[in-house]
Amino acid sequence: MQRRAASTALALDTGKEKSRMFLRRETKWGETYYVINRWPEAPKLPDEREYFQINDLLLDLDDMFSKHVRLSSEEDEERALKKWSRDNKRESIQRKLHHMETSLAWSRMKAFEISSRPSNSWRLGSHDIFSAALRAPSPAPLIGSSKNQKGSANATAETKHNTLHLISSNNGISKQVLDDDSLLLRWFQSRTQLSWSGKYSGASRNHSVQLSEALKEQDRLTSVRRLVSQYLSFEPSEISFHQPRGHEQEQSTQDLSSELRKAFENLLKQGLPQEKHEILVFLGNLCQRLPARGDHLGGALCGLGLRLSAEIFKPAATKRYLQIGFKNGYWTDDDQGSIDILHCFETYRRHFNNVSRPNSLDLNGRQELLELLLGPNMEEKHFVLYLIKACLRESKQNIAFDAYRAFIILLGHLGTVELLEREQKTLSAMIQRLASRETLKDKKRRLELT
Repeated sequence: MQRRAASTALALDTGKEKSRMFLRRETKWGETYYVINRWPEAPKLPDEREYFQINDLLLDLDDMFSKHVRLSSEEDEERALKKWSRDNKRESIQRKLHHMETSLAWSRMKAFEISSRPSNSWRLGSHDIFSAALRAPSPAPLIGSSKNQKGSANATAETKHNTLHLISSNNGISKQVLDDDSLLLRWFQSRTQLSWSGKYSGASRNHSVQLSEALKEQDRLTSVRRLVSQYLSFEPSEISFHQPRGHEQEQSTQDLSSELRKAFENLLKQGLPQEKHEILVFLGNLCQRLPARGDHLGGALCGLGLRLSAEIFKPAATKRYLQIGFKNGYWTDDDQGSIDILHCFETYRRHFNNVSRPNSLDLNGRQELLELLLGPNMEEKHFVLYLIKACLRESKQNIAFDAYRAFIILLGHLGTVELLEREQKTLSAMIQRLASRETLKDKKRRLELT
């Protein structure tokens, strides 16, 4: 048997010389004898070493009579079943089911919050469905387009996507739905019907009061814009931004123009540079929408537009808000209107005096600013001069004097020497006659020094 094994091993090794079966040996007396060559060569190890692990149960059975081995229990069987009979597919389904239950509970909670709070600014409307339908993937960059244009386009697309994500999350719509347009449309339609299902229309309080209170809770410009748009779309007859003059107002009537201005001023305190431009755009859109309803911005919002347009150096927008306020008698009927005009003129004056920032007005911009101050026809007195005279007659000398001083300085920055000489001749007598109080004499000397 050993010979057969040795011969088989030698036959498999074809790359070496065949070994001998008998080996020659000699005794110490010099006698020769032969022995069998049992292992011609050392046994060859296998190429791959396969390791295996012995089950704990086999080890226990091997040492079942030892004092260190205990008898198995039901807990051991349950533990073994959990460990050795795990179903990955079933666990995956269970995780998905748990995720669906959590998502459903979150969606129901958000839907309840939307339906139970009429003042929620994230309530879905028809304009949201239309805006989502207009959503399209970002286009490829145009050939030869600058980096600034690419950056602004990407920023706009990102802003729209973030707004859509906020709308969906506040209405209990998961972010996975945003990838499927048809599914997103069904969710939006369902949430819109739920939000305006009649609970809101049955509110007993005045809608102006609700809007006024809701504006105090907003901390984002997007929320304010959505809230105003929703109330105007739902009940336009009960929402008015201006208060009629000539009779006493009811207690339930709210000065929405002032409340909305306070909300915008709170947002401006956050110091975001783009907020001024976005608020001015919103006011411009509101100016286009309200006249069709027989309404206008109101004095407070008109004054805010006057201030913001001066701060971002837009004379055309400033002229527009001056005309709206003058048409509705805001500048002469309210002390705040005179203060807003003074702030506007002082802001333009600081723009010209700012050495670190060069003047960004081109020829058209300077012409618009000149028309703002004197009107399109230089021979006719513009309403700004009329406004200053009216303020003087109504004993608003302090504000009017500072506004007229800023008006004269702006004319000097624009290089209108002839107009300055004409104003000195025509208005000096009026100022001397109206400035009879001793408190105006010092300010008059300052005007002569300028």
